[in-house]
Amino acid sequence: MMRRLIPDATDDVDLEAGYAVPAELPWHVRTSFISSADGAVSLDGRAGGLGSAGDRRVFALLRDLSDVILVGAGTARAEGYGAPRPVGPRLERRRRHGLPDAPVLALVSQRLSFEPDSALFPDDLPRTLVITSGTSPPERRSDLARHAEVLVCGEDTVDLVAAAAALRDRGLRRVHCEGGPRLFAGALGAGLVDELCLTVAPLLTGPGSGRIVTGLELPVPAGLDLAHVLEEDGYLFLRYQVLPAPPVS
Repeated sequence: MMRRLIPDATDDVDLEAGYAVPAELPWHVRTSFISSADGAVSLDGRAGGLGSAGDRRVFALLRDLSDVILVGAGTARAEGYGAPRPVGPRLERRRRHGLPDAPVLALVSQRLSFEPDSALFPDDLPRTLVITSGTSPPERRSDLARHAEVLVCGEDTVDLVAAAAALRDRGLRRVHCEGGPRLFAGALGAGLVDELCLTVAPLLTGPGSGRIVTGLELPVPAGLDLAHVLEEDGYLFLRYQVLPAPPVS
């Protein structure tokens, strides 16, 4: 099962085929993370500090195969996010897969502490989605509604099941969830995650950093079925299918 990741995907690994989601699936949620060999999810406060050229290539592919990028506000700020606008070969790839020219950016936030004039909220389409709850500041919702589509999903906290339904209602069938760990935990606990793509970096960072799942405890451990392992420069690229949770007795 171990295969080498070829930079141009021209030899023994076709990356697009390796990560493609079957067209017949009506809905699919994929989440991706990078972790050091000792479990750290960031280096100097950023997940990008752990990455490599191969990891960035796979991450770009996962984005290019998605309808919507779902991310927590804290991760978006820490990693310097902007609304994605693919160009060149990445734009051609999306069109080849029958996808719109750009994925929708969906931000999950309770406090809505965004700057409306940031790169998260471009003037062109598609508009960014902001997913929040009924207890978020009403004046912030009103301000952001001029720059994004604001979805209130849940009363006291963000209801991710309701958020998923809102994405489906908008025809956004391929979700790439980019974290952070609390959002991943909430999505796992709600039974929303179909797939985990995990890059393991050949680094030992020492104590202090968090894990890819944090916050809410899972009712039961989530089982994983390994779909493939790729390798490049010591980095491992693991693709797992998340198994349905067993019934709670």
